[in-house]
Amino acid sequence: MSTTTPGARSAPAPSTPARLERQRRIDEAVLGLLREQGPAAVTMEAVAARAGVAKTTLYRRHPDRSALLSSTLGRAIVAWDASPEGDVRQRVRAALEECWRQLRDVLGPGGVAGLLRDEDPAYTAAVRGVLVGWADALRRLVDADREDGTVRADVDPDAVVTLLLGSYLGALLWHGEAPPALLEGCAELMWAGLVGPGPAPTTTATTAPTSPTRS
Repeated sequence: MSTTTPGARSAPAPSTPARLERQRRIDEAVLGLLREQGPAAVTMEAVAARAGVAKTTLYRRHPDRSALLSSTLGRAIVAWDASPEGDVRQRVRAALEECWRQLRDVLGPGGVAGLLRDEDPAYTAAVRGVLVGWADALRRLVDADREDGTVRADVDPDAVVTLLLGSYLGALLWHGEAPPALLEGCAELMWAGLVGPGPAPTTTATTAPTSPTRS
């Protein structure tokens, strides 16, 4: 006789090799469509067809497209391990390299273009949602470095996150790609800005006194 409490939810089905393989195909389908054609191409129908699964299977795992995007991107955009190992210069380079890799290899041209156009609120929200953990880890690291004097006390953690993301977009706009040599140059500039002298004190311009005019 069953002893299940009325109204209690059943435990989720355990992951089996077959279930994991289906999820892998679904993830690859979502990311492939995103990279190649942009977020508008990521529909439940297109993903099911590309992954070779029934739409009912897809809907059992993800109730709607927004949930599908959030779930897939959450697995694909791996949170950066913001460990304190290495000096500031090494950590800046590692953070920049990981940020560029996520944008290049996970989102790809179609995904990045979709963010810039901002025509798909569900997609934009999904990307921003999964970037929160990565950005928070970086902010904590910058805060710790400010406290122990490793970087300048006036460094803004949000500005660091913005520069990491913006440098990749700037490289695409100016060069059409983001080559490794450019990454090295950006990392060096960011490192210099983090540890270099602070902004010069603001001074009030004064006008030199003029000699009285003789008649």
